[in-house]
Amino acid sequence: MKKMKFLKFLLLAVIVVSVYSCFDNDPIVDPINYTAAREDALLGEYLDTLMDRGYDIDTTDLGVYYSITKEGEGDFVQTRDSIGVNYQGYRPDNGRFFDASAYNYADSIWKFTFTPGKLISGFDDALMHLNKGAEGVFIIPSDYAYGSSGSGDRSIPPYTTLVFIIKLEDIYE
Repeated sequence: MKKMKFLKFLLLAVIVVSVYSCFDNDPIVDPINYTAAREDALLGEYLDTLMDRGYDIDTTDLGVYYSITKEGEGDFVQTRDSIGVNYQGYRPDNGRFFDASAYNYADSIWKFTFTPGKLISGFDDALMHLNKGAEGVFIIPSDYAYGSSGSGDRSIPPYTTLVFIIKLEDIYE
């Protein structure tokens, strides 16, 4: 009798596991309908929240919103400068970090030669508003990031504003 109950339980467990495994449990799949109108609404809310928290928001000529949280010194980043940057990037719609220099570099500093056009245009624009030691929050609308197509790896959906916290560690000679 006990053996029969055990076999019935085992059979039921196998069926439950089999049925459950048929469901799509991919946590990246997001049923949200990403549109330009949704992005505009969320961007407005996010900017209002930052201003309510005391951030002084300005806008670059390109259209990137930013607030310098720590002033730097010296010249601003120019094309072909060798620079070191510490950054974190996140989506304000869900608060999730999608990238950070600490994820990729042991010392958390990304060192490279600044060449506009190699990065998303909003990040290029952000860097040109920093000098050595400066830190800022840069809010990049999708028009200057991954636009209506998203990033391709599904970490950044279409019409998604990005936020980067960037510190320009150094401009190397």
